[in-house]
Amino acid sequence: MPEQLILPDTYDPRFKALMERLWQKYPPELFSLSGIHPDQLNIDLMSKAFFKSRSENSATADVSIDPNANVTGRDCITYNYELPKAALRLNSLYNLWKQLEAEVGERLADTAIEGDLAGYIYINDSWDLGRPYCFNYSALDVALEGLKMGGRLRIDPPKSLDSFLRQMEQFTVYAANSTLGACGFADMLLVAAWYVEQIKLTGMDHKVKVFDHDYTFGDGDLEWRRLKTYVKEKLISFIYTLNWEFRGNQSPFTNISVYDRPFLDKLLPAYAIQGKAPNVHVVEMVQSWFLEAFNETLARTPVTFPVVTACFSVTQDEEGRRKLSDQAFLIKIAEANKAFGFINIYCGESSTLSSCCRLRSRISDLGYSNTFGSGSTKIGSLGVVTLNLPRAARQANTDHPGSREAAFEAFLENVGAATQLAGYTNHAKRRFIKDRIRRGSLPLYSLGVMDLDRQYSTCGFTGLYEALEILGQDMRTDKGLELAADVLRRINDVNSMLSKLLGEPFNMEQVPGESSAVKLARKDAILGLNPEGYELYSNQFIPLWEEGTDMLDRIRAQGRLDKFCTGGAILHLNVGNPIEDDKTMRALIAHACAAGVVYFAVNYAINRCENGHMSVGRDPAECPQCGGEITDTFTRVVGFLTNVKGWHKTRREHDWPKRVFAAPKGAAS
Repeated sequence: MPEQLILPDTYDPRFKALMERLWQKYPPELFSLSGIHPDQLNIDLMSKAFFKSRSENSATADVSIDPNANVTGRDCITYNYELPKAALRLNSLYNLWKQLEAEVGERLADTAIEGDLAGYIYINDSWDLGRPYCFNYSALDVALEGLKMGGRLRIDPPKSLDSFLRQMEQFTVYAANSTLGACGFADMLLVAAWYVEQIKLTGMDHKVKVFDHDYTFGDGDLEWRRLKTYVKEKLISFIYTLNWEFRGNQSPFTNISVYDRPFLDKLLPAYAIQGKAPNVHVVEMVQSWFLEAFNETLARTPVTFPVVTACFSVTQDEEGRRKLSDQAFLIKIAEANKAFGFINIYCGESSTLSSCCRLRSRISDLGYSNTFGSGSTKIGSLGVVTLNLPRAARQANTDHPGSREAAFEAFLENVGAATQLAGYTNHAKRRFIKDRIRRGSLPLYSLGVMDLDRQYSTCGFTGLYEALEILGQDMRTDKGLELAADVLRRINDVNSMLSKLLGEPFNMEQVPGESSAVKLARKDAILGLNPEGYELYSNQFIPLWEEGTDMLDRIRAQGRLDKFCTGGAILHLNVGNPIEDDKTMRALIAHACAAGVVYFAVNYAINRCENGHMSVGRDPAECPQCGGEITDTFTRVVGFLTNVKGWHKTRREHDWPKRVFAAPKGAAS
C-alpha cells in the first residue's frame, strides 16, 4: 500500500495538507470507493485491472470508479474512457475545493471534501466538475435554426422529416458529450408532426416522393399506409441511432414524451414553424406511430433509449380525488405498454411538466410566468449532491440513545445541516460552470440552446426507508409515512432558504442510487457505521426487495410522499408476467394516479435468448419461442432498461436475486 497520496505539486498547499490528513485519518478503501486511491491514479495498475476483470467475466461497473449499468462494452473506447477518470476526479475535487474556499471559506470547503470521502454526502458525477448534469432541450430550436454548434460547420434548418431527424441525431451526439446526465427532447414528436403534416398535404418529404397525391386521403387507403410506413421507418432508424454508444462508451440517456390532449392544447400554439403550429390530430397520429415503432423494435432487440414518458394531465373530482383527464389517451397508452412495459407514466397538473429522467418542473418556481417557458420544455439540473440519510439517522441515535422522539428531532437537524452542505457544494459547481461558460468551454449556453438560470441545483437523497428503520420506525405505517414526510419537508425548507439566500433554483429528488446507494452503504460498513449489514440503500420509498409488501403498499407510500420530491422520483411496479388485459393496465395506471403517484413505471423483466428472441418474465427456464437459453435480462435499475449483467456486483448479487416481482392484484379495485 502506498504510504501517501501522490498529488500534483501545483495544487494549493492547503488542499494537499487536507488530503494528507484524510489519508492518515481514514481507511484506504474509502479512497478506492471514491476513485482517488493511488492505485487508481496509477494508469499501469488500472490498465491491468481492466483487462484482468474482463478475463474474470465481471462487469465494467466492477472496475470503474464511476459504475454505470448503461456501460457494458469492454472495447478500446471503454478502456480509454475509463482509465483517466481517477485523475479527472481528483482534479475535479481540487477545483471544487478551490471554488468553495473562494465562495464560503476554507472550513466549509474542507468539510465538503471530507464529507464526500467519508460518505456523509455523495457528490454525483464528480469526476467531471466542468460539465452540467442534465437538460431537456427543445427540438423547436433545431427546426427553426438548424445546428449552430458544429465548429466549422453551419447547418441550415431542416426542410424535411428525414433531415429533421438526422439533425436531431447529430444534435444529440454533441449535447450528450457536453453533459453528464440525461439529454431530453420531450417535444421532439410535436415538431416531427409538423413535417409529417407537410408530407400529408403534398405527398413529398421536401424532394422525396412518399406517395401519389391523386387519391382521397383517408385512414386505411394505400397512400395512408405508405405515409405511415415511411414515417415509422424514419422513427425506427432514429431509435436505433440513439442506442449506439456514441457518448464515449455508452448510449446517451435520451428522453422523449408523448402527451394527452390537455397537454397538447397548451403546448402546440407555441410550436409554430413558418407561421403554423402542428395540427393536434397529426401529433396524436405521430405519437401513436412512434409507440408502435418502439414496440416493434423491442420485439426484435433490447433497445433501452429513448426513455419514453407518457404525460397525463390530472384533474380533481368534486371530492378532491385525482383522475386522468383524457381517457382516450389512457386507452392508447395501456395498449402500447402491455407487451414490454417500456413507457414511464407521468401524472401531473397542467402546470407541471416531466422532462429529462424523473425531473419535473414548476417554471413559476424559477420566476417564469409561462409554465412551459413560452412553449419550450427547456429545464434541467446542473448537478446533484446526495444525502446519506442512514448515516444521519445513526448519528442521531448515538447522540440520543433510548429516546426515539429526541433521536428523530436530532435526525432532522442532521438532515438540515447536510442539505446546507449539499447546497453550498452545488453553488460552487454553478460558479465553476459559469466560469467555464465565460471561457467558451460550454458553447450550448452561449448559443442559447441551454440556460443556466433554468437548471436546478439538486439535493438528492437515498436510504430514507433504512434511516427510519434505524430510528425504530416503519415507513409502511401511517406514522412512518408522516415522519418520512417531515424529513422531506425539512430538505425542501432548507432548499427554499438557500434559493432565497443565493438567488439560485434548488430542488430535491430521490436519487436513483445506482452507484451511490452501494458506495454509501459500503463506506458506512467500513467505518463501523452499518451494524445492520445493509448491502445497499434503497432508491424507492419501499425497497424493491422488501418482502411482505405488494404493489398497493408501494403505490400508497409513493402517493403520500411523491409531492414532496420537487425534482422527481420514480416508482417501479415490478410485474412478473406481461399484463395481457388492457383493462388491467388501465386500472393500474388510474389507481396509481388516484393515489397521488406522480411518476412511475410498470416494470417487467425482458429477456433475450441465444437466438435473439425477446420475451417477458422473471427467471424463465428457457425461451418460450424456441426453447433456447436465456442469455440476457433487462429491467430498470433507475428510469431506463439495463442489462442485469452490467450492474455493479453488489446489485447483481444482492439486489436482483431478492427483487419481488408480483402480479398486479387489486389494481382494479
